[in-house]
Amino acid sequence: MTRQAPIGHRIRGRRKDIGMTQNALAKTAGISPSYLNLIEHNRRSIGGGLLMRIAEALNIQPHTLSGSEESRLLSDLSEAASDPVFRTTPIERSEFPSMIAAAPGMIAAFLSLYRAYRSGLDNVDALSERLSHDPFLTEASHSILTRITSIRSVAEIFNDYDDLPNEQRARFNATLVRESQRLAESATEIFNFLERGDAGRPATSPAEEVDDLLNDNANYFPSLEDQAANMRPAIDPDGGLFLTDLINYLESHHKIRVERLPSEEFPTGGFEWDQKTKTVRFSRALPITSARFQAARTICSIEAIDAINGVLDKASISSDAGRHRATEALVSYCAAALLFPYEQFLADARTFRHDIELLQQRYAASWEQICHRLTTLRRTGSEGIPFHLLRTDIAGNISKRFSASGLQLPRYGGACPRWAVHEAYLAPERVIPQFVRLPDTSEYLFVARALRTGAGGYGVPQSVYSVMIGCDTAFAHDVVYADGLPLERADSAIPVGISCRQCPRADCRQRAYEMSDTALVSPGA
Repeated sequence: MTRQAPIGHRIRGRRKDIGMTQNALAKTAGISPSYLNLIEHNRRSIGGGLLMRIAEALNIQPHTLSGSEESRLLSDLSEAASDPVFRTTPIERSEFPSMIAAAPGMIAAFLSLYRAYRSGLDNVDALSERLSHDPFLTEASHSILTRITSIRSVAEIFNDYDDLPNEQRARFNATLVRESQRLAESATEIFNFLERGDAGRPATSPAEEVDDLLNDNANYFPSLEDQAANMRPAIDPDGGLFLTDLINYLESHHKIRVERLPSEEFPTGGFEWDQKTKTVRFSRALPITSARFQAARTICSIEAIDAINGVLDKASISSDAGRHRATEALVSYCAAALLFPYEQFLADARTFRHDIELLQQRYAASWEQICHRLTTLRRTGSEGIPFHLLRTDIAGNISKRFSASGLQLPRYGGACPRWAVHEAYLAPERVIPQFVRLPDTSEYLFVARALRTGAGGYGVPQSVYSVMIGCDTAFAHDVVYADGLPLERADSAIPVGISCRQCPRADCRQRAYEMSDTALVSPGA
């Protein structure tokens, strides 16, 4: 399977919608009709100036032809195809591009069904675990089994003895009624208990809906960039936006009380925004980078809420939980746009060759904040490097994922154990660069760093997580972390996959699962 996203149907469909002939579009784009025909049938990829010319000729936004939606469908199809449920009916990966081009809606529906299936499996596992360890459920299950045993015993007596005295029959009848009532009560208690918990959830989780929102918009929101640009001069005309500037603005402009409290009063997080009392509380142990970002988020949550709702109103988010989660993500996006102005940040990133530590110093920011901002530089005509970003906890659970680089990021499980995002835990706070090669022969630069969070004294628990950012090696010469890596030698690249279920590398000693039938053929074949 190639990495090319099948976007030819978009071009062909739009061209026909506006009544433009193939010859006319080819002439306007400066290519031959035969080459355009290959593009429309997904036999040639487009990008750069050609993509811009075709988009202009069709009067559509260039990101419409970026292939981001098709790439995500390809990625999710590949992951679904590796599931053991398809072992006896393997899905032919080479057909994915033509399937998506022919029926993108049907593929999206199939993936929604697959997500529901995976969600159902997760629910079964969670309920099984819950039944095994929850004291209430254990006791209730024992009570139900006891009632069933009692009812069965009485039923067997009635079945075996027809000549029971009336007094004895009445006593057994009373027992049968009493135990039946108790059985119904126990069952009702269990159902009520499960309903109060998280026994069910929609087929698409709030986290997946936010992932889709970011991917659908290439992690770039022009309205929020504009909102941040308009807010910045009012907060600090000098452009510094230091923590004191943000706090002074909260106090003077929004009449919000700001309190700095001892760390022991903040068992977790180190920050609290009480909208009812209009009070912001910071832990004195909270790092200055985190405090500054939280102050910016508070301002954005007040002043940018209309712009954020405008984005959400156009998004496909089905639940209140999903909308809340998306709101929080967009508030953070706006805060980053406020603290790290687009054009200046892009210029500095290029000057520093994307040295994240130098950018941290330049903008008084954390490693993760800089990595996030680097993934949002997708303004047409002023794009940054197309990066991917992944964040995991020490158990390998993925909590953040976005890819503009073309790298497929797993949706339904952990990432390849050879990725630098895992190796970074062996040397916390140290930057780990990595040159990797995927089974489809594509090559990437990975840069990972494990970080600790938490504020307080001795004995206060800390969280450890790893953030990885990366790009196609075609952009590696613009990234300082590629210096010293033997990128010119393909044999020096670390052979990796996406996840163990999808990987065709039979010789990998770190496999967590046996190869599925759909992974036996290399995706690059």
